Amino acid sequence: MHRLLLILGCCFLFQSSLFAQSAYWQQEVNYTIDVSLDDREHALNGMMKLQYVNHSPDTLRFIWFHLWPNAFKNDRTAFSDQLLENGKTDFYFSDREKRGYINRLDFRVNNSRIHTEDHPQFIDVIKVWLPEPLAPGAGTSITTPFHVKLPAIFSRTGFKGNAYQIAYWYPRPAVYDRKGWHEMPYLDQGEGYSEFGSFDVRITVPEYFAVAATGDLVMGTYGATGTLKGPPPPAKKKHPFLMEKKPMRKPAAAKPAFKKRAPEKNLIIHDDGTTINDALANAAKDAANAPAQTRTLQFKQSRVHDFAWFANPDFVVEQDTLALPSGRVIKTNVFRLPREKTAWTRAMHMLKKNILHRSELIGEYPYNVVSVVEAPIGFEGGMEYPTITSIASVNGARELNHLIGHEAGHNWFYGVVASNERDHPWMDEGLNTYYDRRTAPKAHDESSFIHNRIPEDQGKIIMTILAKQRSDQPIETHAADFTWVNNAVIPYMKTALWLEKLEKQLGTPLFDSCMRTYFREWQFRHPSPDDFRREMEQTSGQDLGNIFSELNNKGEIDPYTGPKKLKPAFLFNLKDADKVNYINFFPAVGYNTYDKLMAGVIVHNYMPPFQKFRYVLAPLYAFGSKQVNGVGRIGYTFFPQGLNRVEIGVGGARFSTLEGIDSNNNKIFGGYYRFTPQVRVTFRNKTARNSIEHWLEWKTFIIGEQGFRYANSTKDDQFHPYKGKMEQSYINQLTYNITNYRVLYPYDVQLQVQQGNGFYRASATGNYFLNYADGGGLNVRAFAAKFGYLGARTTEKEFRTMRYQPKLTAVRGNEDYTYSNYFIGRNDFDGLGSQQIMMRDGGLKLRTDLFQDLQGRSDNWIASMNFSTSLPLQLFPVPLPIKFFLDLGTYSDAWKKNAATSRFLYVGGIQFSLFKDLLNIYAPLVYSSEFRDNLKTVPEENKFLKKISFSIDIQRLDLRKLTKMPFSL
Repeated sequence: MHRLLLILGCCFLFQSSLFAQSAYWQQEVNYTIDVSLDDREHALNGMMKLQYVNHSPDTLRFIWFHLWPNAFKNDRTAFSDQLLENGKTDFYFSDREKRGYINRLDFRVNNSRIHTEDHPQFIDVIKVWLPEPLAPGAGTSITTPFHVKLPAIFSRTGFKGNAYQIAYWYPRPAVYDRKGWHEMPYLDQGEGYSEFGSFDVRITVPEYFAVAATGDLVMGTYGATGTLKGPPPPAKKKHPFLMEKKPMRKPAAAKPAFKKRAPEKNLIIHDDGTTINDALANAAKDAANAPAQTRTLQFKQSRVHDFAWFANPDFVVEQDTLALPSGRVIKTNVFRLPREKTAWTRAMHMLKKNILHRSELIGEYPYNVVSVVEAPIGFEGGMEYPTITSIASVNGARELNHLIGHEAGHNWFYGVVASNERDHPWMDEGLNTYYDRRTAPKAHDESSFIHNRIPEDQGKIIMTILAKQRSDQPIETHAADFTWVNNAVIPYMKTALWLEKLEKQLGTPLFDSCMRTYFREWQFRHPSPDDFRREMEQTSGQDLGNIFSELNNKGEIDPYTGPKKLKPAFLFNLKDADKVNYINFFPAVGYNTYDKLMAGVIVHNYMPPFQKFRYVLAPLYAFGSKQVNGVGRIGYTFFPQGLNRVEIGVGGARFSTLEGIDSNNNKIFGGYYRFTPQVRVTFRNKTARNSIEHWLEWKTFIIGEQGFRYANSTKDDQFHPYKGKMEQSYINQLTYNITNYRVLYPYDVQLQVQQGNGFYRASATGNYFLNYADGGGLNVRAFAAKFGYLGARTTEKEFRTMRYQPKLTAVRGNEDYTYSNYFIGRNDFDGLGSQQIMMRDGGLKLRTDLFQDLQGRSDNWIASMNFSTSLPLQLFPVPLPIKFFLDLGTYSDAWKKNAATSRFLYVGGIQFSLFKDLLNIYAPLVYSSEFRDNLKTVPEENKFLKKISFSIDIQRLDLRKLTKMPFSL
């Protein structure tokens, strides 16, 4: 019996413990901060006193602090790494003076210095050990001075010229909640999570700055010369340094701004040799270098979890008031830049309207002030902070109204209801976007070709596109784990669509009641997804498990599953794209020197959203050859488990490659057809943010070629061409490709094996790009190939397989044995068409048609290196499409005795790269002596213009490289 009572007692204590642990609590932080802005050094100097109250059931022995200015200290921070992953190099290559940090920290409790410990991974996180354990319910006061070197604007905070955006600028404790500590580095993609408390902040700035900040202004005025409404302060009120391009303190070693003049008649000379002029010059210099007069503003705000402020001498400050539904009156502020013709002149009306709408729908705005600031924030859009938001400069009224509505709307879900945005960004961005859609004005009636083909709900079509091609991610994904594209769409638009589905299930009145209850019960706290679900279920009285489970799923929200119609569409049509399969068509033209002008139509279904069965057909009537040519492809895509995708398809093409006059004086044409069945397997990466793409492809080229034969005609005793029979051949090709699309030092490697009638060919090609700090870079290409015969080596086989043998110098159109490149004139030997080459094999950019022994051709092996570098951007006022190239290579025969050439051949010159490198023009300037000596024997071919060649590299078109997006869509 006693044992039973003991067991029951333990169970009761265990349940009580579980109940105690599950009860909600949160820590409390109260700040008193004095900070001053040094606009010459772009720095802050401050003193912080922090009262930390431990409301947790745990005894704390240390506190993690975020020192987020250190994220801008060097290129080895989590912030810098993430920028590179997202395809941005501006911070990585930034100058030292544009970077930032925080230092001069001295954490103390009761004026006694306390021990700190660096985070093992992040330089912008530090552990502060408490001198004594902090028991539940107890509090402690921590003080520290701090100095912040502000960075240039790369992400949310810093300076641009005389405009300062000061965010994440003070040491602040990480959140400690039911899941433990949330110490985290600063990230560009992924916002914060901070404790609620109060702020009492005194900000000292040079007198000519206007200041906007979180909370109530209790001392001082926003504007530099008082609260302003209308024109900016007169120019004479500005500090002299603001007239300079960069207001920086002159270095001590700088030369005097005033030169000494020779003594003049009646000029007073002092005992030390100086004159009145010297004294005046020095006085002027001292005045220019003297610190500006300052003024101090004080802001106070309770029940917030962050504090941001903005300083700019050019702010036009507009103030007004707004009566909320309860009758309570709040202050509304707009800080804009001094432009007359701008939508910002209507920003006050937009702000008040949006605050009122959300107050009516969700719950009343709880603070006494709300502000909007026009500021350079480092990206398009805006950024929210408690009671204040910054928005980049925009001119369109519609766009500005949307941004003000969204950013000021964050005061509800972020400011008041503050979830962990780093782990659950949808709880802020998604809820906010849902109300954007609820409160957005209806689109104006427009009728235009483009407007009639774009759906009104553009967000839904974007989500459909991502889901159809299996590149979306679940809503419940951590912010840092989203791809760049998904981060801009999933937590915003997909969440909004999910909430609209929830609204539809509950009915709008009940849904609104649930949301108002959620806002009321969780304001000034940190709810989790489970808390949100629990509140919605308790208020609605419904089990919402099924719809909440969708937060963890990929795919569309409520996809259309009915039958789809087929409709033609000129150019494109995206309206009702989930219910209609459009057959898109538009005119097409083509040209080559044999078929001449070709005209036809392109018919395809490659427009989004993604279709598993895809086709593109482009029949073209050739006005020269009087025949129907064209290209086409049909394919089907599978998405098997464990792989990214499997694509099967077949392509085809037909064009002319020869033109001649037969013995009857009729034009005849030779040409080719190509039929290419293929299978490509694209492998899945471990994470969605992985920038590597790797695939394996099997392709068979079935080719028919019709050339000319020549015979002597009895009519004129001349040789004339006549059509030969269609010769068929095949090439089996297996390719493995790996490409890393990272923005810094991207590379690709391709291994390929080809097999045809009597031969095999294996090759490896690698490209590596070395970025320059000022843009551009050096591309390094390496190539190696091995050729061999299947069966016995014979003279007939050597001659027949010559076009398949790798070579060092430029590959011509008649050597494009798979017909994979576009050529103006494949078999031209004079004129523009004869100067076109393709980038294959050794890649030495010199045509050696007349010198077969100098081509570096081999039926064994060849190897080469190709270098091309852009010019330093600072050399010219605008970027020029000019590069220098150097190609060098060797081949097996060059290592034999009595070889026809040196062991190594080279070509160097200037390259012009146009249209995103799709058209490249090469002008060789230096090359091996063998090339130089032989070209001298043919003066007509040795002319500069004759040696120029070009390549049209449409086959290298890559959307991800063009858009510089490291991840697939």
